[in-house]
Amino acid sequence: MRISFIGTGAITEAMVTGIVGSGLDVAGILVSPRNREIAARLAGRFPLVRIVKDNQQAVDAADVLFLAVRPQIAEDVIPKLKFRKGQKVVSVIAATDRPTLLGWIGEEVELTQAIPLPFVAEREGVTAIYPPNRAVAAIFAALGT
Repeated sequence: MRISFIGTGAITEAMVTGIVGSGLDVAGILVSPRNREIAARLAGRFPLVRIVKDNQQAVDAADVLFLAVRPQIAEDVIPKLKFRKGQKVVSVIAATDRPTLLGWIGEEVELTQAIPLPFVAEREGVTAIYPPNRAVAAIFAALGT
């Protein structure tokens, strides 16, 4: 499975750290260059992590795509991207409702919303997801209980 992240902040860093240490079958993790410091730290720390040149490259390569941008810039970032029909997309964007996200995405994707907290880095705690999705639930199950 290839996982991509658009937005490279504290939650992305925590999730990548947790995923790498989880035992999930991950072929690669791609992170956007948005926060160069965090992206470089992740790529330097974990051989599975690679920094993409732009957000579209992250979308194109992802089996599971995480949207992890700040709510203040989400409307500017997401509609510019071209998603695949049926693509698994997980939004960890706070305070943004499902109809708004789907409108920005503009394609029939499998959208799941999640609320991970920083302790996923240590694979502790629980992450709420909606609606239920077996593949996304398996990722978050590996990041805590």
